[in-house]
Amino acid sequence: MVHTGISADELIKILISAHLNELNQVEMNRFVRFFTPKKVARSALTLITIVFLLLSTPGAAHAQASNIHQTVRLAKPELQNGRIETFTITIPQLGDRQKNIQVYLPPDYDTGDKLYPVIYLGDGEYLFNPPSTTLGDYRIDEILDSLFEQGILDGMIVVGIEHDLNYQWDEYTPWINPNMHEWVKTSNSEPAEGGEGFAYIDFIANTLKPEIDARYRTLTDRENTLIGGFCRNALIPLLGGLIYPAVFSRVMSMSPAVWLAEGGGTWLSNNQLISFINSMDVPKDVRFYIHIGTEESSGPRPPVKDSDGNRITYPRAYVEGAQAVYSALLNNGVPEPNLYFELEEGSSGKRDDWGDRFDFALLWLLEDIRQSVAEPSPETPITPEPVEPSEPVENLEPVIQPTQTPESDPWLILPGFPNFQLHRNYIIGILLGGFLLIPAAGVIVWLLRKR
Repeated sequence: MVHTGISADELIKILISAHLNELNQVEMNRFVRFFTPKKVARSALTLITIVFLLLSTPGAAHAQASNIHQTVRLAKPELQNGRIETFTITIPQLGDRQKNIQVYLPPDYDTGDKLYPVIYLGDGEYLFNPPSTTLGDYRIDEILDSLFEQGILDGMIVVGIEHDLNYQWDEYTPWINPNMHEWVKTSNSEPAEGGEGFAYIDFIANTLKPEIDARYRTLTDRENTLIGGFCRNALIPLLGGLIYPAVFSRVMSMSPAVWLAEGGGTWLSNNQLISFINSMDVPKDVRFYIHIGTEESSGPRPPVKDSDGNRITYPRAYVEGAQAVYSALLNNGVPEPNLYFELEEGSSGKRDDWGDRFDFALLWLLEDIRQSVAEPSPETPITPEPVEPSEPVENLEPVIQPTQTPESDPWLILPGFPNFQLHRNYIIGILLGGFLLIPAAGVIVWLLRKR
């Protein structure tokens, strides 16, 4: 927003008026003589300024979401029976950083004193009623409402942990990836990212869960406490089930970005997540649901090569990474009935895809304890080919290095316009247009002088 006391539209009118007044009638009659290169440049700059202001108005810019307490954002859909509450909590494990939390309460929460199981999920701002500008919708609230109304699930509380763009890699990655620019665009990350994942899962287990148990009527035991995540935040649930089995007994990992844990070298030769699993006494009483699509990607083809010297692709990285996790868990003693691996042909790993599988994943995770009148449709889990385990690595303590990183999407926050974002393509168009205007005006002047 412009902080000048006048609107962008008024400023545009003033600029246009001033520019037209400058070219008065006398100058118009002597256009060729007086329209010097200096005036050409001045005119071009004026036009660029006008275009910039037009693009900075709400009609052309992308509105930036403000805070979780906006009533429009958390408006109750017509068919939603559960309700959403929000609050903010401090993360003492990460320098008292603030984290926004959204909580789904089941349809009968306010009509009795029943206790409910709880699932903790990442990507909290998109789980229930996401902003209209969002691509895809998990529909977690609608799915749980439907399961409740059909008598398939006797109610569940969902804790949605919102995403923090200032730490979009660090919180979700237990180990530092020293070669991030091999995997994502240089504008989307620092050369090395990660290292806060252990502190982040400790926050969920030892700070957030006690707060949720104090605020709401929850079943606090491990059997009724689940954790899940999607893509880049799907490593945290795996970590939770591995190092906090007394807290989380059921893990949902959809489209885990196992490549985030790569430590360098050939593909999967030094993956820190796989090495961590291979180096520990893996809990045998935790259920793991892993889902992956065959068409998943996070950007251009990475320059990473396999042990045969062949360059891998992103879909291959996602599939083989998930298979490696499944194999490591199985090889380290997790009973096969506690593992479910699903490879979905054609799935590209979007929010709609994850939402489509959420009900089945939830029912499989809860099948041994849930009260139900209907079973999920029978499906046979896919058993991937075993992947050779990597050698364990030493010193897996997390290195906490908070790093401010650029946003991953193409919308940029403009200095002086805090309430709006501008697309990179607009900026490129403005600059190119400005450079083209100046020589074009010069050609016009030259042609008029030739007359």
